[in-house]
Amino acid sequence: MDCVQIGSYLAADSLRRRLFCELDHLRAQGLEISIRYRVLGDLTLIECTAKSSRNALVGDQDLRRLFRRRLANLTASMIFDEVEEALILDAVRTHHPELGEEEITAVSEHAAALLNEGVGGVLEPAMRLKEVTADVEEYLCDANALVIEGFIRFRMKEYMEELKRSAEEALIRFMAEREHREFVRLLKYFVDIQDQRQETVHVVRTAENRFELRSPEGGRVPGDYVDTLASDTAGEGVDVADLLISALITAAPRKVVLHFEPDSATAETIDAVFEGRVERCRGKDCKVDGCSMRHPSVTGEGPMAPAKRQ
Repeated sequence: MDCVQIGSYLAADSLRRRLFCELDHLRAQGLEISIRYRVLGDLTLIECTAKSSRNALVGDQDLRRLFRRRLANLTASMIFDEVEEALILDAVRTHHPELGEEEITAVSEHAAALLNEGVGGVLEPAMRLKEVTADVEEYLCDANALVIEGFIRFRMKEYMEELKRSAEEALIRFMAEREHREFVRLLKYFVDIQDQRQETVHVVRTAENRFELRSPEGGRVPGDYVDTLASDTAGEGVDVADLLISALITAAPRKVVLHFEPDSATAETIDAVFEGRVERCRGKDCKVDGCSMRHPSVTGEGPMAPAKRQ
């Protein structure tokens, strides 16, 4: 006979469901299983007892090894599927009380995604699951009780550090994205209230990977930002995409026509700042000098299709 207690503060209902399913599998292998619940404040403790049935030829050592290995697998999977996200959420809420609940949720979800992608030196999910399972199994070799949250905090400190790192990285990215969105809204407001100086501005990218702003007649649109954009100094400590947007704001066009294929971030920003004014040249019959869309990738877009957010 063998007896193990598994407890959880954050995921008691899930633990109960998973144990019922897992213990049914053990019963099918010839083990007699019984469980008993204990509630100690916020902690739910489930006591699982296993013994060989009369018809099963399972020795005590084999029973113990099988029983505890299955419980270790169950516990590790539960940590990954549910407890991990709850711990990240708790860490963000505790260390960043200045955030609202929606922001806490967004950062936590981003952190969980970073963990699943193996970003920032964190192991790939399959490897992390393997290591967690090994840690739990090793612990249950000698211990008869395991509280999941306490085990993670005190016996898996490196794992907790990975959770904290992912949460901090997620917060940095979240704040950067929020600042970018606010900046874009400010630029859009400025564009909306300013007088339009040009009917149409064509944007081309040169062979040197610089940008030029052209009038419908083919001449260069004047302006300090425009001159810097086309000069050799563009890109020296300055984000060329930001410089392009500054030049377009200075030019104040009613319509912007892109004669190149922008990266997704640049396209999204230009389209957001100049909402409803951006078009992309197909290139087939384009007469604008320097148009790089005469040999475009196959997109299936019309001759003057609006630039899309990607």
